[in-house]
Parts: sequence; C-alpha cells; structure tokens
Amino acid sequence: MTDGPLSGVRVLDFSRVVAGPLCGRILADQGAEVIKIEPPKPDMTRTAPPIIDGFSAYYTHVNAGKLGVSADLADTEMAELLARLAESADIVLENFRPGVLARYGLGAEQLRKKNPRLIYCSISGYGQTGPWSTRRAFAPVVHGEAGLLASSARLHDAPVRQEAMSQADIQSGLMAMIAISTALFDRERTGSGQHLDISLAEVSVYTNEFSAPELSGQTGPATYAGAASLMLTLGDGTVIATQGNPSDNFRQWVRAMKRPELLDDPRFARHVARLEHRAEVEEVLLDFARGFDSFEAFHAAVDPHRIAVGVVRTVVELAETDWAQHRELVSEPVEGLRFPRTPYRSTRSEIGARQRAPRRGEHNREIFARLLGLTDADLASLEARGALSSES
Repeated sequence: MTDGPLSGVRVLDFSRVVAGPLCGRILADQGAEVIKIEPPKPDMTRTAPPIIDGFSAYYTHVNAGKLGVSADLADTEMAELLARLAESADIVLENFRPGVLARYGLGAEQLRKKNPRLIYCSISGYGQTGPWSTRRAFAPVVHGEAGLLASSARLHDAPVRQEAMSQADIQSGLMAMIAISTALFDRERTGSGQHLDISLAEVSVYTNEFSAPELSGQTGPATYAGAASLMLTLGDGTVIATQGNPSDNFRQWVRAMKRPELLDDPRFARHVARLEHRAEVEEVLLDFARGFDSFEAFHAAVDPHRIAVGVVRTVVELAETDWAQHRELVSEPVEGLRFPRTPYRSTRSEIGARQRAPRRGEHNREIFARLLGLTDADLASLEARGALSSES
C-alpha cells in the first residue's frame, strides 16, 4: 500500500452543513490534508443527534478525517492570514452564497490572482450567476424548485411529499468531487487551476433519471425503474425489495413459481395485458412470496431465474451482516461513534478516513504555526480577541 492518491494535496474547506463538507470528506478519504475552517458560531450539524462523547454522528459522517480551525472572518488580520494559507493550498471549497467570501478578500478571483494553480470550488443553490444566484437555498427547498418532488409524486402516483434525505446536497458533494478530480487532472497538463461553479438545482436535474423523459413529454405514473418495483412479504414477515415492473419480467417469475399455465391466462399472456392487470400480477407474486419462511429459501427459488431480490434492512442491521464485516463497511474511531467508510477499495492505496471529525478549532495552533510560522505570542493575541477560538 502507498499513501492515499491525494497525499500532499492541501484543501481549505470553508463549507458547512452537507454538500461542501461531504466533498471535503471524500478528499480527506483520498489522503488530502483537509482543513475545515469554521466560524466561532459552529456548523449547525454539530448539534444533530445522536451525540457520542461530544461528537455528532451526523456531523462526523461528512467531516471525518479533517483538521479543524475556527476563525472569525470578520477579523481583518485573520482574513488576511487565511488568504495567505490559500497561497499554499491546492483546493478551496466553499458553499456560501455568491460574493460572501469575496467581502473578506477570500473570493475566487482574489485568491487565484496570487495562486493561479488554485482550484476554487463554489457550491450554491442556483449557481454563481443568473437571476436566482443570491437566493437562500437548502436541499429541501431545491428539491421542490428543481422538480425532484414533483417527479417523485408523479412516478409514485401519490401526493407531493418532501424527500427524507438531503439528496441535492449529497449529489452536489459527489458532483463537486468529480469536478475537482477533473480539474486536478487538467492542472497537471496545463499548470492552471480554475473556478468551479456547482449548482444544487442543476445537479438535482442532472441526477434525476426521469428528467429527460419528463422534458420529452412523459406523464403519468412510472412503468419502469424503482417506482414500478414491487415489495413482497414472506411468510415469516420478512419484507423483500424486488427490481423492475413485474409486468416486464413476469415470464421469469412464472419459471421461478413453476406455473407455466399462468401465461395461458389472457390477463397475463401479453405485456400490454399485464400492465392493464397490474393488481392481479402483484397478487400472484404476493401469494407466492407468502409461501416462504426465510429469505434464503426465497432467494434460492428466484435467483436461478435472474430475479434480483433483497431484504429490507436498517443500516444497523446491514452493519451486522457478514458482508459488511468483510467489507469493513463501518469505522468506529470513538466507542459508539460509527460512520460509513468510503465505498470503494483500491489495490494501490488505503482509501477512507478512519479518524473522527475535528472538534471546533482543535488544530488552530498546529495549522497556523506549521503553515504560516506564527509564534505562541501571535496565536495568543488572535485568541485573546476571538479571531481564533475553539471548543471549551
């Protein structure tokens, strides 16, 4: 094993909540030195329950493996020190509204003028330009604006309901990582950095697999993909997720059930008829599933016929499986504080941060002394007026 693929890359992470922090977490997972720069008023996710030994599990998920600095950007000297830090950085990551960091001399144009190799990644609700650029945006709002909620309601043929997960944030964090990786590759060829503009709304449209069908005229409930898939319950109460519209792969189910006579029934003989009689198709499969008293027996019956099925589990239940143990799915740097590792493995590098997230301001002195040469007296002066602070 070698060091991580991004070993030696330095990141200043000004972001907060989910989208930017997740991108920073992924960079740390790859071996980058990620310095989370947090204001005296901490990231709001630090208080999200549960709290284990002073650490929020939610906060840890998207900030594991980082170093922590807590700095007041309104302090002129501190803003100047952070700008100096950016001169030796490879990446700056931020998710403020456009123009906010520029007020402190920390905008993309200002920092890249002194460090042309800098890759400056901005994540915002509606992008750095355009009539909506200055609007406040969080994932639940973007879910509504960008069509995700309307698409989900249409596909499920159900009322509009808010998405439980912060999909726009998570997907934007992943997209930002893709963009940064590409920019790093481009910099190797050209020697120049760039300013990346990531919009939650645009990412939401791009990652909505039904955007193109909808834009091209599709209406009505889904007849394929996840929304059309059937949930089954076995005789022992185990809930099973299946893949695809059962009207599409009914012939495979017929072979698994050993009931070829069903294809002689006019309701099931042709695909168009099965779509019209979806309720009857479902009842046949529901009845079949009730005849099994374990997932293992059910899986053995359907798997040879190329039917994908899986148990509906909680994340906790999954973490206890042999598969999760083998893949080392979960890290536990503090007893009881568990978070998921990076979801890929490499034959060359050790991938995935295993250490906890930083406490607010935990590495103030280390960072400013090591990277800028500040003395104990310098640091004491900054701390005395609150330009640098940390958890008590």
